[in-house]
Amino acid sequence: MIPMGSVVTACMFAGLIVAVPPMAKVCPRPIRLSIGVILLAAGLWNILWYASQHFREFWGLAAFCSGVLMVLTSLYIVKASWLPLFLRRAKPVVLLMLLGFAALYAITIYRL
Repeated sequence: MIPMGSVVTACMFAGLIVAVPPMAKVCPRPIRLSIGVILLAAGLWNILWYASQHFREFWGLAAFCSGVLMVLTSLYIVKASWLPLFLRRAKPVVLLMLLGFAALYAITIYRL
């Protein structure tokens, strides 16, 4: 069985790859939408399941923060016009923060 942390990390990296402007234009729409929906599900799992059970721990807070960033990134991928203007303008910051969380998860998994 694959640990959920590995799945969430892979979702973060896949979402980042699809959300950056060069890939957003090249990647076929069905693939973008699929990755966006999977990223949304992983982000909601992070927020509603893991973070809600471990909110006072470091990894619970990391799951909450990365989950929010994953949900935002999934909305950038699926339909960015649904977001308010200030969140659309914050896209580079959101993607950079998600990259930081993805690196944190990946390094921790590698060390295990």
